[in-house]
Amino acid sequence: MEKHFFINVKRLRTKDIAIMGTMLSIYVILNATTAFSFSIFFLSFNLKLIPIFILAAYTDWLRTLIIGLIGGLIGYFLPTNADAGIPIAYIFDYYFPLLFVSFCSVLLPRNYKKIINYSNFYNSFIGHFWGVIKTFFIWLWQQKIFVLVLAIYVIMSYCSKIIGGVLFWSAGKPEGDNVWIWSMIYNIPNSINNFVFFVLFIPITCYTIEPIRKQIY
Repeated sequence: MEKHFFINVKRLRTKDIAIMGTMLSIYVILNATTAFSFSIFFLSFNLKLIPIFILAAYTDWLRTLIIGLIGGLIGYFLPTNADAGIPIAYIFDYYFPLLFVSFCSVLLPRNYKKIINYSNFYNSFIGHFWGVIKTFFIWLWQQKIFVLVLAIYVIMSYCSKIIGGVLFWSAGKPEGDNVWIWSMIYNIPNSINNFVFFVLFIPITCYTIEPIRKQIY
């Protein structure tokens, strides 16, 4: 029977610490370099969360939680932190969404179905390209649990970011302005954008590095 909940925590070893440190380093670098460069029209691509989700999918919730706690603490002191003056807003806007990944680690599947051979779909270049796209979405449909967990994560993060937005904008908004509505509207397009980005890139990234994971574990 396929296992759907991964609650057990394995003993921490030296290679685990090395992997956790590597993922934390990648997270901090992406956090520091992409905070503004990929933000336009209220949309951003959360590249920084990819290494955290990889850690969640290949280790366990405790290791992910530890890196989330450390990464969130480091992120607060980075110059890209727009909520530095309002710590409680930062907690809801960035810290909690980072910690939510550890919850996802309990639900994320550990096995990925192989991508089927697309070479027989079409012979022409356009047909071959369409075959690749079609094959990818067929494979993505097979990863329904992974996509569902990502949807749960985005919903949880959206709710947390609404509260963070209210705390952030309440200080500068004139009395009588409904910051709750503003925060809900502001965070909708970014949450949808993040969901699409996560679905397109996180499962295939985890699948791609599966051979490396097998060598390590």
